[in-house]
Amino acid sequence: MTAAALVLPLAAGGAMLTRGAAADEAGVAASKVKLVFQTVPVVKARVMWGRKLLGVIAGPRRPLVIERPRDSGPLDVVVRADGYLPVHTRAYTFTDGKVSVKLTPVGEKQTLFGYKQELPADAGTAPDAGAPDR
Repeated sequence: MTAAALVLPLAAGGAMLTRGAAADEAGVAASKVKLVFQTVPVVKARVMWGRKLLGVIAGPRRPLVIERPRDSGPLDVVVRADGYLPVHTRAYTFTDGKVSVKLTPVGEKQTLFGYKQELPADAGTAPDAGAPDR
């Protein structure tokens, strides 16, 4: 047997042909992940990736679906809705996933862990506020 008989043909993109066209289609589908974003309560919300608008969660039964390359790194997004606090979250791209974001109304922000009460407008403006006397 010669060395040329051991070489397998390559596809146009450099991938080895093993199982025909069905394998190529499965490889394309497997190279992408589908991320589904939804909110609780279900309201219209914008999903931002940095300054880029990824899309809009349009309401009930209309979540935002994004396709990304598999294993392309985490996707840090901010979900913003009118009347609610913005939520920073991360979606991973190693498998298909569903991200449910719980939104908190602005009026209920004191119920969140780590909430700090806002200081009154005149707090800390007195001339002797914390300064030692000399």
